[in-house]
Amino acid sequence: MKILLTILAIFACLVFAGQGVSYKEAIEGNKKNGKPILLEFYADWCIPCIEMEKTVFKDPAVTKELKNNFYFVRLNTEKEREIFCEGETLPILDCLELWEIPGIPAFALLDKDGSLKHLTTGTFDKKTFLNFLKAIRKQ
Repeated sequence: MKILLTILAIFACLVFAGQGVSYKEAIEGNKKNGKPILLEFYADWCIPCIEMEKTVFKDPAVTKELKNNFYFVRLNTEKEREIFCEGETLPILDCLELWEIPGIPAFALLDKDGSLKHLTTGTFDKKTFLNFLKAIRKQ
């Protein structure tokens, strides 16, 4: 039983690692090397979020762009409690309100102080999302 749990834990870590990093890792890494932080706000019930996860985030070109050029952090708005936002730790819903995020999915590009540099909401197809990533990488 212990071996099975260990294997499942390792598998879960590998799967999650392919999807992004933790928010804390992103903030710390950004301070060290300046790699931009891209947050995705989503929820388990969000149909467009689910579609993007099944298509856009499985695309090898998108995955490569995210891995090489961003700290990509997926934040479930129903499960996350607090995040570092505008220089302080706030409840996630307060941060969404502060940044005037009208709905999800939403994508926020942050600077190393946790301040918002760019925000967009809505769903993307693979090509449009890849173009979006290339454009914000230069900001």
